[in-house]
Amino acid sequence: MKAPPGGWPVTSSNGLRRGGRAGGCSRTSLCRPRAGRARRRLVCPPWYSCVVSRVASVVWLVALVLVPVRALATEYTLEVTDLIDVGFHYFVRGPVGHGEGELALPELARALDERQMGRGVILYDRDLYPAGEGLARAYGAVAVRPTAYSSSEEKGLWKSVSWEGKPGDRVVWIVRPATQHWREVRELALSDRRGELRYYIPYGVTLWPRPSRAVAFPLSTLRSGEGGGSPVWDKYLSRAVDLSDGLAAVIGTGGLNEDWVYLLVEDPPEASTFRAVIGWTYRGSGDRIQAGTGRGSILR
Repeated sequence: MKAPPGGWPVTSSNGLRRGGRAGGCSRTSLCRPRAGRARRRLVCPPWYSCVVSRVASVVWLVALVLVPVRALATEYTLEVTDLIDVGFHYFVRGPVGHGEGELALPELARALDERQMGRGVILYDRDLYPAGEGLARAYGAVAVRPTAYSSSEEKGLWKSVSWEGKPGDRVVWIVRPATQHWREVRELALSDRRGELRYYIPYGVTLWPRPSRAVAFPLSTLRSGEGGGSPVWDKYLSRAVDLSDGLAAVIGTGGLNEDWVYLLVEDPPEASTFRAVIGWTYRGSGDRIQAGTGRGSILR
């Protein structure tokens, strides 16, 4: 019988074929030449090296399959500015319609970006607070932790907060006054999907509401979900709030006390920045006196 090209394979005493494969591993390929005086000869590893190599590959493959891989999170940013009413009204330059986003406010966004606005019309006592576990659950949302925060002097005239989330998640941020003046929310500007600010008036919700991006409820109703209480989203907000643009504002009217603003964000598929400008006004004579512009004030 004629020998195949390269000769017949030779089997060694340990069962490995020279030039062949054992268990899917070529032992010959693992051999390395070593120089000698008379001639160069091959030094091969022990017979079990191929078995160990194959077992290690299987273990590594199983580890890749079984160990969960953390999905990459998307970063989102919310920028907010609080203005007194006269500062806000200066940029309302056109018919507001029903106050449901008909009027765009490009000059307002430009003035905040380029710091072309007097500091006297900005309210610095209103910070952004993330909803805790219980409140977020009541709003059908998830609790998040800020990954970055900047003050009104670091990025234009905006306060900004960033967080990581997954597309489709709902996140709640709360704005509330720390002082007792300019306690009533009169109007808002909310960014749309193109990033353009549009004018809104927060109307009280009726029994048969039409979904809107800016609505008002009694503060006691909105706070009933704290600590995992009443399911606020299912009972009240789901029929009244429009999140089609990713951002909506729910005003908690405080009666004789301060209003709270709940900013609801629905995370889109891509990284995005949302914007909200809140216009505050006085609530009764008490606000005017404490703000230094009412009866009994020493400022003229």
